Amino acid sequence: MAQMLPYKTLVQVDRNSSVSLHIQVCNIFISLITDGTLQPSDPLPSSRILADLIGIARNTVKLAYEELISQGWAESLERKGIFVLSKLPIRSKYIHADTGNEENDRASFRWKQDFGKILPNENLQHIVLAIDDGFPDVRLAPVDLLMREYRSLSRRYQGKNFLKYSTAMGSEHLRTALQQYLAHSRGLVTKTTNILITKGSQMGIFLATQLLVEPGDQIAVGVSNYGSADDTFRFAGANLLRIPVDDYGMDVDFLEKRLKKSKVRAVYIIPHHHFPTTVTMSMDRRMKLLNLAKEHSFAIIEDDYDFDFHYDNKPYVPLASIDHHHNVIYIGSISKTFAPALRIGFMVASQGFIESASTIRQLIDKQGDTLLEEAFSVLYNDGEMDRHFRKSLKIYKQRRNIFCEMLKAQLDDVVDFKAPEGGLGVWVNFDKKIDLKKLSYIAGGNGLYIGDGSYYQNESFSPNGLRMGFASLREEEMVRALTILKKSLPQA
Repeated sequence: MAQMLPYKTLVQVDRNSSVSLHIQVCNIFISLITDGTLQPSDPLPSSRILADLIGIARNTVKLAYEELISQGWAESLERKGIFVLSKLPIRSKYIHADTGNEENDRASFRWKQDFGKILPNENLQHIVLAIDDGFPDVRLAPVDLLMREYRSLSRRYQGKNFLKYSTAMGSEHLRTALQQYLAHSRGLVTKTTNILITKGSQMGIFLATQLLVEPGDQIAVGVSNYGSADDTFRFAGANLLRIPVDDYGMDVDFLEKRLKKSKVRAVYIIPHHHFPTTVTMSMDRRMKLLNLAKEHSFAIIEDDYDFDFHYDNKPYVPLASIDHHHNVIYIGSISKTFAPALRIGFMVASQGFIESASTIRQLIDKQGDTLLEEAFSVLYNDGEMDRHFRKSLKIYKQRRNIFCEMLKAQLDDVVDFKAPEGGLGVWVNFDKKIDLKKLSYIAGGNGLYIGDGSYYQNESFSPNGLRMGFASLREEEMVRALTILKKSLPQA
């Protein structure tokens, strides 16, 4: 009988909650009905009995029952009492969650679960000391200025318009600012109609892939490559054609030979500070790749995530800047140069391609954060972003030099590396005797987060190496981090 249920245990209210007591009681009874504990036509305990059991006023219980009746969960039968609505379509009791049955946590429908080796993002927000993958130091970013502009825009009368729906292409002011910035920083002359603002470079890669790839298509990528790009291509049904990468970037001569045997829909490259090895693609290979794209009619997805940080000489201009046949889809990131959590990136391509990418973007994300984009446009127009890049470039160059000196001084017997010309991390190969998974675990126990190398591995590339980010570490933090790493090595 329903009256015999342990209501004193089942109906527990929180007197400190902002939700009124009668609504809490109502919601508890709804849960008991929907999980099958109470069935259609089951009687509910009288208001007096329930009030005594759970220690609340009888009028509160009456209000809860009135709410249940008004919502259609219960009915009042004259001279009989309150009952669960008899016509509710509840056919069987479910095992209550308290039984611990794992079936309760499984959905009753099917969904796509084959994601290959896609790894979840590492959560670095609660980690005190880390040798990361090569991220900017968020402490250097003029976040206060950005937030000041954000607040200022939100307070202005005309700024309220930015809270309405807008175009999926992104803020026109930011696209104009980027148009000017790309022209003077890397010689990329374009129009605002050729620019799409994205939530970071990863969205750009995803959108380009959705437009380019049909299941079974081939995309040429490096033997070593950015794992999230590989995962995106595979998820779209593409087959990966691995092309060797040496000290001068992707081996375009090897690609040319493969193109004689098979067709590719696109070539994905990171010509400036290749991921993970940090090498820069030579200019002759860039020109040859552009010629091959024209000859074989494939797209070039150029991922230029950290162009702004090159230390030893002037960086090569992107392929997009010297592409006269509209084969390049150029993808960049503000997140990677400012702060990773502020998801702002951009894609530059032909106007038709950008319009199509904007249409797909609307299906997953109607638009970006217009206020944030507008605030960034102010920082570009006021010269704050240029100042930030100049300041950061000087600091990161010093940190690169110090970090490489420390690596050589403390770990020279177990690591091999070259100081990178640019970027925010060093590609470090460890002695094969060192188990990087074990090293990562031991270092973590000693207070240092460091990756285990698995993210860089694929079916063709299995180095015993790590990208070791220096940009986000001050000198004293480098000392602490490398001291812990060295301490952890003997046990790995």
